[in-house]
Amino acid sequence: MELSLRSRLVLTLTIFSMFFGAGNLIFPPFLAAASGDGFIPAFIGFCLTAIGLPITALVAVERADGLGRLTGRIHPAFSIIYTVAIYLAIGPCLAIPRTASTSYEMVGNAFGLAGTAPRAIYSLIFFAAASLTAMRPEKLTKTLGRITCPLLILLIAALAIGSAAKGYGDVPATASDAYASAPFATGFQEGYQTMDAIAALVFGMVAALNIKAMGVTDRKQLRRTEAAAGMGAALIFIAVYAAIAFIGRVAASHGAMADNGADILSAAAGMSFGRYGMAVLSMIFIVACFNTCTGLLSSCGVYFSGIAPRIPYRWWVIIFSSVSFLISNIGLTQIIAVSSPVLSLLYPVAIVLILLAFIDDWQRYRLTHILPAAAALAFSFLQVALPAGMQGWILLSSVSLSWVIPSLAAAAIGFLIDRYRARR
Repeated sequence: MELSLRSRLVLTLTIFSMFFGAGNLIFPPFLAAASGDGFIPAFIGFCLTAIGLPITALVAVERADGLGRLTGRIHPAFSIIYTVAIYLAIGPCLAIPRTASTSYEMVGNAFGLAGTAPRAIYSLIFFAAASLTAMRPEKLTKTLGRITCPLLILLIAALAIGSAAKGYGDVPATASDAYASAPFATGFQEGYQTMDAIAALVFGMVAALNIKAMGVTDRKQLRRTEAAAGMGAALIFIAVYAAIAFIGRVAASHGAMADNGADILSAAAGMSFGRYGMAVLSMIFIVACFNTCTGLLSSCGVYFSGIAPRIPYRWWVIIFSSVSFLISNIGLTQIIAVSSPVLSLLYPVAIVLILLAFIDDWQRYRLTHILPAAAALAFSFLQVALPAGMQGWILLSSVSLSWVIPSLAAAAIGFLIDRYRARR
């Protein structure tokens, strides 16, 4: 069955909305404001990990017939441990709590809310709404694709138009922090923080459920439909990231500099809409974070109800919502502090697995999979565990890419050994 153009658009918007959350909002404006003359290479690096990798991962998982089969190419034990770690990281331990914490920070700033009680009440309402929406994972296109995602895009467009109306001044040419010495690598690293490449490893299951609910049952057609929707989502990402980066550049040209992208967006919203600016920005964050939270709850619920079917899907959603509610009340700063080293450990292995997923005859090239994955895990662990002063012997460690060269070398060695074995 061929989907209509309208159905394809709704599916594309659904996939985009599941990815586009808090990190996607706060990192591009800060990058735009802080990178100075290095904006172009920084933005390209960011897009590679924040757009290219997630969409490639979505296709890769579908080709491999699921994350479990993809990680199983390394070893069954590794598959279980790494897959569960991925789901917990993008689920109740980090990403889901961050959706509530980030959106609350904006709401709190907009309406002068402070203290434990308002945060708890907001988180309770937020997770209750997301849980109810996630109870039917195969129907997300009806909510995310048709209602909340179009609303999100309209709100971001309004903020971009409001910023454009203020005029574009001179952006500070001197980059700040790491952008001054390595804009591309820093942007590349910032893309990690969106968690999208990791999230893509698990969103494929929910995307497939929605495609099947639309009437597509043929395996090849489902794969083509998901790939096309992913490419469509990538185009929307480019446009939206460019708009948000533009907002950051305009804000910087008017003297708005801060420690994070949320403050820059707040300044831009204030310049564009005055006292109503924070209300508009709060709505953007609420809708974006709600969409991502719903997608993550659905993905985690589908996975864990599959490996532990005695607990029904709806109870897994309730469990993850409850745990996320508790963690979200720790605060955004603490969650981000924990997420950075965890992502730095999980992401390199995910990148290796994504790229290797396009080797069809993987059983013939087992070491080509195992060795680079092991190298990525080992050197990303060293990157996280060793103090900066002890990493001088590791190539590219200064730009947090110490795993790249060892992984490439390990892949080459594995490939040569696999080829030699095949000829015997």
